[in-house]
Amino acid sequence: MSEIWDAYDKDRNLLLGKSIKRDTFSTDDDYHLVVEVLLLHEEDNSVLFMKRSPEKPSFPDYYEATAGGSALQGESSEQAVRRELLEETGLTVSRLQLFYQTTEDKYHMHFDKYIGWTKESKEAISYQEGETVGHVWVKPRDLKTFLKKEKIVPSQIEELKILFNLDAIQKKRNRPITRYIEKGSKVLSTLEPFSIYILS
Repeated sequence: MSEIWDAYDKDRNLLLGKSIKRDTFSTDDDYHLVVEVLLLHEEDNSVLFMKRSPEKPSFPDYYEATAGGSALQGESSEQAVRRELLEETGLTVSRLQLFYQTTEDKYHMHFDKYIGWTKESKEAISYQEGETVGHVWVKPRDLKTFLKKEKIVPSQIEELKILFNLDAIQKKRNRPITRYIEKGSKVLSTLEPFSIYILS
């Protein structure tokens, strides 16, 4: 059964009485909402990386540091990100922080990015058949080496470097995330919460 999404206008206003079917969606349609979460563990602030299946047409056997997808009809942004995380990893979050929002006109998509924390066991991970085949938790102090040695979905590398201050050229903490986010994005949080992870 095809997913059904709520329809939004360009300014994020919900269009009552309208919906979008995933199977027939095109960029001529109204906008829809997409959510994504980077998951950290409350115990040591380690980052969860899921390993993509070798069957995936794009980036097979690569690690990715986020879970996410499109919000279903009737879902709020937070409800959608909690559902996507549970479906993709089997984990729930103890807390969520909406980090930034942006709109990608090219894809008729509103995008919400979250940082989440979980208290669940690090081994309580479930994999999606045909989607993921493994996982690893990486402590902040090991991130720089991990990003160099392993295959990571390219679009996530720069964001991780900024969030955890891994760029050796930029020594000042809390470098603005706006260098990474496309022009027009709305930053809802600063990088202040992440200064503690750099020292972990």
